[in-house]
Amino acid sequence: MKASIRLSLAALLLVSGSIACQAQQVQPAQQKIQPVAQSLTKEQQAALDKQDQDIAQVASSIIKMIDQNKAAEVWDAASPIAKQIISREDFTKKVAHDRSPLGTPGVRMPMGVKHYRYDGSGNMPAGAYINVVFDTQFSQAAQSSREMVTFILDSDNMWRFVGYSVH
Repeated sequence: MKASIRLSLAALLLVSGSIACQAQQVQPAQQKIQPVAQSLTKEQQAALDKQDQDIAQVASSIIKMIDQNKAAEVWDAASPIAKQIISREDFTKKVAHDRSPLGTPGVRMPMGVKHYRYDGSGNMPAGAYINVVFDTQFSQAAQSSREMVTFILDSDNMWRFVGYSVH
């Protein structure tokens, strides 16, 4: 599984770098988080849509690994920025702590892919990010939860995993 995730990430990263450079727009520094909005040609929009589909599939694979208690392997393939933010041990503990009271996942619905730019003034490093959100019903939770997998455009123009959260 680990090799297939890395291959999937590698393929996605190679394709996404040039698309992201065309589609991302620098946002004003006075705002912390800005959705990326820009007019694209039909070809650019089609390429961006394909990239979003690919990254959503990778996000789904990451969540399935977390379902299988393989958070440490997810961290191993993460961006160097993620590894600076949280240690492998702390990441696996946080995921286990956040997920254990919820029980086992049942129905999981993709809710979309959003592109953002952070200016670096908060607790996230400056850069371009993609959030993939899932609405998930867990066996021990009365209401569905939102799972979010976050990717960052690294300095080599490749999208890499940088975070997971569930609320």
